Amino acid sequence: MKTINVRELRAAIPTLREELAREQELLLVSHGEPVARILPVPRKRQVPSLAEHRARMKMLPVSIETLVREERDRR
Repeated sequence: MKTINVRELRAAIPTLREELAREQELLLVSHGEPVARILPVPRKRQVPSLAEHRARMKMLPVSIETLVREERDRR
């Protein structure tokens, strides 16, 4: 964790993204006292497409309709 004061933060704003990627966390201090922690926002997870998901699924040898009817007949 890198400690940075307000003046340094203002000067570092253009390169703040790179600084956070390198340090992972910045501690903002004012007059030697910690004021805030600056953390990078986690990236959103990429959601796979529904078509890709369906393509990976194995097809059942029997239709769902048949399975449901058999289950209902057993009751």
